[in-house]
Formats: sequence, C-alpha cells, structure tokens
Amino acid sequence: MDNTFEFYEMGYNDGDECSLEDNYLGSKDSSDSMPLGQSQAQIYNRNADKKIQRNQNQKKNGSNDNRALDRKRGKSPYNPPLRKPKRSPQASELTDNNQTLEGRKTENVTVNAEDKTILLISENVSEYSRQRMRALQMSLRHYSNVDGRISVKELNLACQDNNIQLNSRVLQILQGKFEDQHGVNIEKLYQYLSEAHSRSGRDSVMAMRLRNDLEPHKDTNQEEKDADLLRRLEELLVKDNTFFDIEALRLAFQLKDKQKTGKISNDEVFDIVALKQQPLYGALLKALVKRCDMDNHNIVSWPEFLSFLEKAQKNAWKKYPEMSSLPELMKSKTPVVPEASDILSNQTKSRLVNRLLKKGSINRGENLNKKEKSEKSEEENKENETKEKLAQHEEMEEQKENEKSETIPQRENQESEKETTDEKPEGRKKDEEESEEKIELKEKSTEKENTNSKKEERKNPDKENNQNIDQEEKTESDKTQEVSPRDITLVKDTDNSKKDLNTDSGSNENQTEGCLENPKTDDITDNVEEMEKEVPKLTIKDSGCSDGDNLTLTKNGHTIEFSKPVGYDTETVKLEPPEARLKLDWVYGYRGNDCRNNIHVLANGELVYFISNIVVLYDKENHKQRHYKEHTEYIKCIALHSNGVTIATGQVCSKHRPHNKPHIRIWRSDTLQTTHVLEEFEKSVMCLAFSNSEDILAAVDNTPDKRLTIWNISSGELITETEVNTELICDISFNKKYPELLVSSGKEHLQWWKIYEESRTLQPVAQPQYDNYLKAKFIIFLEHNEKGDLVTGDSNGTIYVWADGGNKITNFVKHAHDGPVFVVMFYKNYIISGGRDGIVYCWLCNKNMDNVGELQIPRSEGGIRMLQFHDDTFFIGTTMNSMLSAELSTKGNSPLSGIQLDPVPITQGHYDDLRGLVVMHESQLGGDFLTAGTDGVVCWFNTERRDPVCKLMLKGMQFTCVDSSFDGTRVVLGTKNGNLVILNIEGESSSEVFNNKITKDRIDCVRFSPDYTIIAVGGHDCSIHMYHFVVKSDGSFVWEMKGKCVGHRDPVVDIDFSADLFNDHFLLRSCTNSPENLYWNAQSLDEMDMTECREVSWMTEKCRISASNIGLWWSKLEQEGDINCVDVCTESNLIVMGDSYGNVCLYRYPCDRKGMYCHMYHGHAAVHNVSFSRDGHYVISVGGKDSCVIQWKIV
Repeated sequence: MDNTFEFYEMGYNDGDECSLEDNYLGSKDSSDSMPLGQSQAQIYNRNADKKIQRNQNQKKNGSNDNRALDRKRGKSPYNPPLRKPKRSPQASELTDNNQTLEGRKTENVTVNAEDKTILLISENVSEYSRQRMRALQMSLRHYSNVDGRISVKELNLACQDNNIQLNSRVLQILQGKFEDQHGVNIEKLYQYLSEAHSRSGRDSVMAMRLRNDLEPHKDTNQEEKDADLLRRLEELLVKDNTFFDIEALRLAFQLKDKQKTGKISNDEVFDIVALKQQPLYGALLKALVKRCDMDNHNIVSWPEFLSFLEKAQKNAWKKYPEMSSLPELMKSKTPVVPEASDILSNQTKSRLVNRLLKKGSINRGENLNKKEKSEKSEEENKENETKEKLAQHEEMEEQKENEKSETIPQRENQESEKETTDEKPEGRKKDEEESEEKIELKEKSTEKENTNSKKEERKNPDKENNQNIDQEEKTESDKTQEVSPRDITLVKDTDNSKKDLNTDSGSNENQTEGCLENPKTDDITDNVEEMEKEVPKLTIKDSGCSDGDNLTLTKNGHTIEFSKPVGYDTETVKLEPPEARLKLDWVYGYRGNDCRNNIHVLANGELVYFISNIVVLYDKENHKQRHYKEHTEYIKCIALHSNGVTIATGQVCSKHRPHNKPHIRIWRSDTLQTTHVLEEFEKSVMCLAFSNSEDILAAVDNTPDKRLTIWNISSGELITETEVNTELICDISFNKKYPELLVSSGKEHLQWWKIYEESRTLQPVAQPQYDNYLKAKFIIFLEHNEKGDLVTGDSNGTIYVWADGGNKITNFVKHAHDGPVFVVMFYKNYIISGGRDGIVYCWLCNKNMDNVGELQIPRSEGGIRMLQFHDDTFFIGTTMNSMLSAELSTKGNSPLSGIQLDPVPITQGHYDDLRGLVVMHESQLGGDFLTAGTDGVVCWFNTERRDPVCKLMLKGMQFTCVDSSFDGTRVVLGTKNGNLVILNIEGESSSEVFNNKITKDRIDCVRFSPDYTIIAVGGHDCSIHMYHFVVKSDGSFVWEMKGKCVGHRDPVVDIDFSADLFNDHFLLRSCTNSPENLYWNAQSLDEMDMTECREVSWMTEKCRISASNIGLWWSKLEQEGDINCVDVCTESNLIVMGDSYGNVCLYRYPCDRKGMYCHMYHGHAAVHNVSFSRDGHYVISVGGKDSCVIQWKIV
C-alpha cells in the first residue's frame, strides 16, 4: 500500500446528512461487501483523510458559520459536480459559495498515511495526561514477557488498570501495526502512542516542547561558528564605519598578562575594551569572549581574541579599501590634550625645572657612601612627589577656572608670547604665590618627617645588607616611576611634547594611560619586564639577560652561562605569542583500570567515556571525537540520563592544588555546555547514577563514612543526604521500574534505599536475604532492567538475580567466572557478563541460566571492565585501558555465537605511569610515534589516521624512556630499575637483542646518535653511559659499553646529539633539573667548552635548558612549577613546553628573552613528555600517572 493516496468523495443529495462512515460502515451490507484483503485501518485512514480535506476547504472557502447560513438558505455546503456516470470528482475539485468547476484551478492533495492514523489516535488519547501515559508504559512492561511482547488481552488489561479507554478501531489499528507471531511489541507501541499524544495539543505537552533541554540539539561545527563570528564583526565595522585599535588593546593585554601565558580573565577583557572605547559591546563582545574561553574557566586567550579582530578588520578593509584610512583620520581629528605644565607661567615653569634639576644633581652626586646616598634619595623622592602633586593640583584648578573658554595656542604663538611678554594678571600672580607658599609649607613638613624617619633608622642599625640593597633597588624603581623621561621632556621642552601628542599612534586614552607613558621607549615590553623584576627563585645578570656574548642564568644559588649562536641578535626576537595555536585533536586511552560503569551510548549513537580530566565523545561511524574539557582534576565517574543527552561527571580532589575541589558537573552532550556544578563534596566523587526518566541524581562522596547525596539536576539543589557507613562503595543504581528505589553495593554491603521527595528524606528499606546462598566480600556491579529486576556480580565470580525490586535471590550462576565479575548487563533475553579472566559469557534467562556463548579477548588486553551495546555493535572496555568492538550475531541461539573482535581497537593505552615518547617516520608497522610506560607496554599510533597500530607487552619491565631509529626498526628503552633494553622490529615480529642492568638507579633518558651506532643513556646515577654498535669478525654484532661521561652533580634528564660530525665525531649535550648544561665529545667522552659548540646544530632539541630556550626559565610558569619537557620544531619556529601543573605551552622559537608570551593549554594533571610529529603538524603529550596520550593539532 502506498504512503500517499488520492481520495475520492461520493456524491450525495442535499438531504443526506450521513457521513462517509455511515456510507461504508453504517450497515452490515456495506461492511460485508468490502473487498477481500482491505483492512479496517485503511478505511479509517480514508475517513481521517476526508476530515483533513474538509478542514482545508474550510480554511480556503469560509468558516463553518457561512456553511450553516448556506444550509438555512437551502444551499448545499458543496456544489454537486456535473453528473457524469463514469467519473466522480476529486475532493480537491469540489468548491463552495456557488463557484463553478470551470472557474477555479484544481490541485491534487496527497496526505501521508501515517499522519492520518496518528491524527485519529491523538483524538482518542488527547484527554489523558502525560503521567497517565507513563503509567500505561509501566503497566505494559509489567505484563510483557522477556521479549517485550504482550497479548491483545494484556493490552486491554493494561489500559483498564490506568483508566485509559481506547476504542475498538484504535485497538485494531495498533494490533495490526505492532503484532507479530510473538505478540504485540510494547516498546514500538508505546512510542507510537507517545507520538500521537504529542500531537494532542494538551497544555502539558506543549510545555514539554518548550523544554529544549530534553531534546538533542544539532551538532555544531566550530569552523562555521567562527566564520559567523567574523562576519558579525565585519558587519559591525562596516555599519558603524569604525575600526579596532588593535595595538592599543595588545599593549593593555600584555600589561595585564603578568604570567606571560597569553591568557587573562574575562572581566579584565571587558574592562580593557570599555576603557579603550573600542566599538565592541553587547552580545557580540560576549560571544567573542566566550569563543576565546574554550575551556569555560573564565580565562580568555587574548592573542586569539585579537586575531579575530584583526581578521575581521582586514576583511572589511579588503572589501572597502577606503576604511583603511580611518585610523589616520581619527588621529588628525583627535584634539591635543594639554599637560599641566603647558598652562603654567614662565616663572612657575622655571621653578619646577630648577627643582627637577636639583633632584637630578642629587642623583649625579651619588659618590658618597651607600647609606647616605639611599637616605638622600628617599628624602628627595618624597619632597619631589609632594611638590609635583601639589603643583599639578593647583595648576589644574587654574585651568578649570580661568581657561575654560580659551583654546590652546599654536606653538609659534607660544614662542612669541614667551619672548615678548612677561606680564600676568594680578589674580594669577596671587594664585601662583599662594601655591608656592603651600609648596614651601609642605616641603618643611616633609623635611620634619624625613628627619624623624632618619632617627628611627639610626636606632635600628641591625638590618641586613641585603635589605639595604633591596631598598636601593626599590628606590631606583620608584624614581623611574615618579619622574619618568616623559615628565622631564615636558618641563624642558613643552613644544616637543605637543608634537609627540599630535603624532602619537594611540588613541586619546592611550596617551593618558599611566602604564604606557614613555614615547621614547623602543620596546614597550620594557615596562612589562619591570613588573616582574622581583623573581624569587632566580636572579639575572643585567636586565637584557645577556653578558656580552653569553646568556646568564642563576637559580637556586647555581649560575649557568650559555654562548649565543654566532650572528644571532637576541633583541630581534618577538615577545608576542606565536601565530600558530594548538587544538585538541585526539585522545588515546580509556580509564578502565580502576573505574567502573564508565562507557555509555548517547542518543545520537556516540560513545562517551573519560580519561584524565577529559570526557571523550566518540562517533564510531565517522571516526571523530569531541571533548568536554571543563574538569580541573581526574574524572572518577560518569552517568548518563535516560534522555541520552544529559551527562553527569565527578572529579577527585587535588592533593597539591587546594582550589581544585571535588565536584559534579551536569552538562549536555550535544552542545558541551555545563548546566550545573554541584559542589559540597569533601573527597572524591566515586559513584553516580540517574533515576530513570527523572531529574534525580545520586552521588557518593569518598569520605570515611561514604556520604550518599541525592540531587535535583533541574535546579542543582541538594534534596537529601545520608551516611552509608561502609568501608568501600563500588556501585549505585536506580530501579528502572520503581524510580524511587536505589541500591548501593560495596565491601560486604548491599542496601536498598527509598527516596521520599515530599519529606526530602532517604531511608534504608531492605537488606539482602542470602538464605543458603554464598555471600561475597565485594558486590562489584549492579544493573537493573525495565521490569525492575536486579542482577549483581561479586568477587566470588557469582551472578545473582533479584526479581521485581525485591531483596530475595530468584536465580543465580555460581562461579560464573574464574575470578571476580566486573560487569553484568541485560541484553534482550540474556545476561552478558565479563570478569577479570578476560572472558565474556552469555547466559540465557531461564530457570537453569544456561551458558549459550562466550568470547575471549587477547590476554594483552587484561580483564573485562565494561560492556555496552548499540544496535548490533558490542563494545568492551578492558582493564588495560583499551576499548574493543565487535558485531553481535543476529543468527543462532546466542548473540555471541561466531562473534569476532574488530581488527583495530577503538582506542588503546597504558594503565600505569607513562613517560616514554618518541616520534619517527612511518615505520613498517604503520605508526609514526610510540609510547612506553612503567606497565611494560609499548604502543604504536598513527597521527593521520588517529588509530592505534599495535601493542607490545614485556612483562616485568617498567619503562621510563624510549628512543627509536628513523624507520622504527630499532627501539631502545630504559627502565625504572636500571635496565637497558634494545629491540629489533621486523614486520609484525620483534626480537630482544640487548637486555642488561647497567645501573642500580633509574634511567631517565636514552638517545640514538644520527647514524644509530651510538646510544647515550642518562639517569639518576648522574652520569651518561655510552654504548657502541660493534660488528664482529664473524659478521655478528653486539652493543658494547664504551665508557661514561662523568661530571654532572644531579640526575641527567635530557640528552641531544649533534646533527653532523664535528672533527670526525659527534658532540653530545646533556642537562639536569638544577639546571645544569654540559657538552661532551661522544668519541673520547671528554667534556668540552661551551664556546666550541656555538655553531653546532643539534639533531634533537630535547634538553630543557639551553641558549635557545632560556626564556622558559624566566617565565612565571617556571616559578610556580617545574619544566618537565620541551621540544622544538625548527621549520615552524615553535617550541613546546610541558610542566608539572599539566600545562602545554607553545612559544616562539628561539625563546631566549625575558617576558616572552605563550599559548597555554591544559589536558593532563602533569605533562611528562612532549614532542612534535615528524611533519610538524601535531604535538603529542603524555601525562605520567593519568596514562593519557593527547594529540594536539597545530592550527
């Protein structure tokens, strides 16, 4: 039967008031004469279609009142068609109001059959509320069997239980659509009824449609959002015919960005934009600020903010070239702002000049002893400060009173006035004399104060010399602030100051801004550098950070010098952050080692899981990831609402950062926007669970008493809380049939709870009745089905079934697994279980719980942590932090019959401390970087495909570092206990060619020479072990130790080889965290002078302290944390740094000046290694204890 039909209407006389239903169903004869095979539902569809057509005709041709009037006048509501016995007119051809068929153009109307049926059913269910319909759903599930089927009789009973009356016609339609050989499918039936009910027009249904938080939004594309934002900015500029003063904004942002991280707070951005009077405001400004705050931490990337303004302005100027002259026109129209000294008389100016010169002579006469010099400078500072303030105050008052109506004369007029006249009005003379008297009185008072302070200082002569030196430095900086070069030039030559004001490139407020007051300074960042003059952990020789041809750094009492490269000028290096930025592209790994119930499937089919402090949303069909990045510490648990969109994630508390407190974030998966942040937690949030179809969330705080809290996520309000008083909570779960019931499990703990919302209480209602069944020490996993049945898996390997919300065991599988059961799930008429043994079992839900299938995963993947289903796809999370997938069987007696795992895992990772990372050109295996961790696992990945390639596991090894040859055929690894391991990789096989314990201490770095014949090994024994590749006479080869490079005082953490030979041998440089940097001859193992290595280019740039990255050690980030790793991409002039606070920072290369800015990103708790990919398109970072590998794309 087609989806659309053409409908016909039988002609009838004016006196016939019967309907179509009477024509077809009014008598037995008509119904008995129906054609064979024509269903009753089809006739209903025709009737529904006729009703729709009549409504359409009413709208087109008049109201019902007009038709009633026509009837009174003896007219038919429809003019009958021409009487042709062979043809009946179409409904669309019928007209009223006495119009003829020939006078109107006819049209064919087709209506969807499903719409007609739903319209008919919606009329029948429109009188019932949403609550009544949900109650019907519960009853349907109650009567259904394991396959979700019921009989027609049970359908009638379910309707009767809830006082829902469905007429016989609707029941016949539903039976015809959803009944098969097993019965009526209740899920599809209720979904159909819900759709019909949604069209009923009830107020509650209409209100539900207004709640946009319940329906998934369309996936948004960030590129489209950025393009729209640029378009809006461009339209603003064109519409208002204005421009952005980007340089003024940049200078203001730099002054606010004291840590040089390229980020400032949202409020500071709003304040600066308002202060600089930029034509950016309202919703557009908020949208731009929000776009540049990608992590939603109220911290804005100001370089990105400026880049949007620059691009929009360039686009506007490109389309409208005349707009490019706006900045120059604005400068010419800017009025000259007079300084206080401009309106003074000649005598007052001369006196001020004499005072300033007097202070200058005092400064030039500082050849006395240090103590007297500091005392005099303090006195002069205070005197001049008060004099200048009083003078400026009086002069500005004069300007307000006497010069309101006067204009500023030109420079020529001022010169002529100075030469020709010295006359002044009597009032002005008196005002100046009064101001001078006030200044003299103030000077006397300040002299008394200074003499008193001198006496007090003489009484306390036991201050340290360091404090005196600090005080001298402070007074020197105070002088530069109080009497700036601009102040002196204003007094000596007022005319030149006017020139500067007229030609200043900034706006009016830029000219008067106190922090940007030196027009003669070539580099504006000198003022920024003065703001960071006091550095607690290091002191620097010379403000330029250089001493002749050397760069000098002193930290922790240790001074280190670096030679500048030949022909290199430090001053030419830009301080701004690079134009390139990083974007989180891919996250490898999954936290299955110590977290449970942590894989879910969203309404749109995406998988959601977490690792480190990132939630990953993975689209398997398109192989794409999205990321939720608003957590500040490790995520420990996750829960998904029944709507498939709302997600709750909980994080741990921080041991080292008290401001990172434990909390729960409620957010939407479609927009990645946070709706609520639930706090009031003391320790880590261990477990989460949503109530079925309710906005209720349960959470467990890992306090000693294990605090259980119940929250309303619609309002973010805490409903109630209680203490569980058990040692460990493993899982919590709401009953899907009885949403007020909650079950918790843990160590020797299984408890049923009931939530009383009216009284806002949570009460325990039952404990398990094991009777003669074996009670386990740990109940690990809980799962409910739609019927209210509970299934548990415990540490004994046993599975128990507790039926219909009860606390009695109704079925069980004894020792289902060899070891603990980690996960049990309901799937159709089966229970699927996984355990530490790495086997997935399928159990048939019958009296005997028969085993009908199994699946063994590779031993290298560990145990089964989590199972999840989506359509016919089966997802497996493992304890080795990998995620596997397989297609379920649709044939046979079991969904696991004949099942095979997909060849490529969804993701793979490490489950212990991860520090080893090396990039390579694509190897024979297809990977271009590999990682090695203390779990003994070596993983290969491909950056372009974003896929895991392969995994190698060496039991008992704890790898801390790794390096590889160019093509990946040789891999060298260092271990935590001092072993050196060398592997040969040939195709898909590997062989161990060297494995010896070379030191008692940990190995921290290994490095191949450019020809791969030398291996340098550095570690906690403070020396470098050199191994050479030696070919024997019989053709075999061995790795032999050549010797040690000894000279470091601390553990060696990084090593670089020279790219080329130097006098027939390679050079070596090494560094420590002290910091300390030494150079070596790789052949003789002798230490070399750093001046001999000034022209050397290095194969790698992994040493975290060198002449090219010394600027990192002057940054605020280094003062607050530790620099753990660096890498350089010379092609792009970029350097990336990872620190102990989890920051990945991108700088310009070389980075050898103080005050250099960076782009900062956060994804780990701590970054332990970082590298650019070989093609320079990506940055790879590894996070140590979080076992996470993150791939950043350079954009």
